[in-house]
Amino acid sequence: MQNRNGKKAGAAGSGETRIDEMIDRIHEVETLNMVDASELLQYELSEEEKGRILTMAMHKMKAESNESIDSNKINGQNEIVICKKRGVKRSVLIASLVAVFAFATTAVAAEVFQWDTRISNHLGMNETNRAELAESGMNVDVSAVQNGVTIKAVQTLGDANNMYILLDVTTPEGTVICPNSRFDMIYLKVDGATSLGYSCDFLPDESENDNKATLLLSMEANKSINDKTIDLRFENLGHYKMETGEITPDFEGDWKLQWKLNYQDSSTKYPVDQSLSVNGETVNVDSISVSPIALNVKVSGSYIKEYDAVPPQPQEGDLISVTAVTLKDGTVLSQDDASGWGTSIDGDTYTINMQMKKLLDTEQIASITLNDTVIPLK
Repeated sequence: MQNRNGKKAGAAGSGETRIDEMIDRIHEVETLNMVDASELLQYELSEEEKGRILTMAMHKMKAESNESIDSNKINGQNEIVICKKRGVKRSVLIASLVAVFAFATTAVAAEVFQWDTRISNHLGMNETNRAELAESGMNVDVSAVQNGVTIKAVQTLGDANNMYILLDVTTPEGTVICPNSRFDMIYLKVDGATSLGYSCDFLPDESENDNKATLLLSMEANKSINDKTIDLRFENLGHYKMETGEITPDFEGDWKLQWKLNYQDSSTKYPVDQSLSVNGETVNVDSISVSPIALNVKVSGSYIKEYDAVPPQPQEGDLISVTAVTLKDGTVLSQDDASGWGTSIDGDTYTINMQMKKLLDTEQIASITLNDTVIPLK
């Protein structure tokens, strides 16, 4: 009898466990996860990878269960037999295997996800945070075609309330997408969010005289967006004429994209419960969440509802804003270091979202300043 890798699949002897068979079973189970888009394993484990995982398993089990490893039963095919000592509980062995293989499959999952260089370069990712943010990314692969123009959602990076969306735009062969091209209208909706802010720009293109371009959309919401359905719609692609100040239509169309957001929120939430004085009134800072891409602040109080009931004057700024982000080394980031920010009011709750131009090291943030009040993050 042959197993799925062409190795002999004879049963192990009494009291022995065949780890190579367990790896194959793990690979089969994780491969099935691709059906529900978990994308844990997308390729066959190589012999080198199996060897690395088996070595980890041996050290883990030897340390935790004091079992002996029969080195004479290790061959070039990674067929290893663990001989159990009398009196050692089987549950210890199983627990060790589960811990080691859970780590191994997670490591493979992180290696599988690859950041698109355009979003990686735009945010200044390095080798470390590329890996750390892998679970906060999502490959989308959803597209819409109208009149020969294709808009494709490629990849996202998000946290609980903020997200970047990378999109490809392709027009018919022989046409050109100008540097000053733009859409007449862009609509965005996320289930459950009652307030959304977003902007969308064409990224600099190495070749400005072809039919391909890259869009980067950034968005923020007052409610959690992960695990929700997003609808994105574009209308009419044209280009801006400097001499007339008008948009000349190039391609008419109504492009609609929809998909479900599915990624891991990388935010760290700090309960605050600190009072804040605004306009002579007192409100309460409930929480501050920080992620590598943005800050989210929740403030509540009866005055917020009263403030919202009166139309603001055009010259008035935000009621509450993030004026400084202070790092542990003394560096102070201001709104000049932000790519955008937005505020929203829902009843007596005031929400602030502030997205940064470059990724934050969340562990290095010492405090957030709201208006003139410094709030330490502990």
